[in-house]
Amino acid sequence: MSEARVMDRYRRYTAALGDRRTIVWGMGWREFMRLLRSKWVLLVIGLAWLQTLLLALTVLPFQTEPQLIHLLLYGDLETGGIRLQLVLLAAITGGQLISRDLSDQSIHLYLARPLTRVDYLLARLLTLLLLFLLAALLPNLYLALVQWTDAGYALAWLGDHRWMLLATVGYGLLVAVTFSLLALACSALTGRSGFAAAGFFLTVYFPSFMVETGYALVQDERILLFSVLHLLDMVGHEMFDAPQWATVYGYSFEVELGWRTPFLLLAAVWAATASAVTLRLQRLEVTR
Repeated sequence: MSEARVMDRYRRYTAALGDRRTIVWGMGWREFMRLLRSKWVLLVIGLAWLQTLLLALTVLPFQTEPQLIHLLLYGDLETGGIRLQLVLLAAITGGQLISRDLSDQSIHLYLARPLTRVDYLLARLLTLLLLFLLAALLPNLYLALVQWTDAGYALAWLGDHRWMLLATVGYGLLVAVTFSLLALACSALTGRSGFAAAGFFLTVYFPSFMVETGYALVQDERILLFSVLHLLDMVGHEMFDAPQWATVYGYSFEVELGWRTPFLLLAAVWAATASAVTLRLQRLEVTR
């Protein structure tokens, strides 16, 4: 490959001196700003905000339990939620982050010392978390702001609902980390952005379809523990101190599986996906 072609391939990479934290933040922020220039990313984020506005106009005025509106927002389209938009966002962005670095061989620049595989993973995770901040967490905070204004800007309302506000931030991070790690694992294991996006979409929705079909056959709620989406729902209801409900083919019913088992299973998913990415990168790490 000629020198001109090498320079053209790596023209977006510039040397930056600093400690590891500075480099990791710079990597994450640079990719975040690059992805924000994508019309598809902006379209998905815009759809999430539009869905939030519709939910605020059509459901919020009739919702007596403040925390339930946030759970509805994280649901699928059938509940007026933005889950599909979040899955599409993770598929579009997370599916290309690592696979693009693998295809153009820039991964070797990133994995050169002093960066490690964990640093690289954190930088890519930071990019996706910033995107989810725009697409999911900020809309939830907007709903909380609307609820506060409806209460007459009473400071007592903030005190009475402080747990709901903490749960809004905590559950937003929970959803963001889960989808981000799954998307990054698909990106690292496939090495091609198109396959990674499709693989992530199937990883999220295909198990959900299978466990809902299985539940319809055996009527055992424990089978729902094999779906990431249902795990998120169970943990979310517990975080917002709401009755634990599950949805099967659009029909909602109450389950009693607690929060410990679903949360531990989610933690196992995080550990497995993070390990898959780091093991995939282990072969590519540049050593002295």
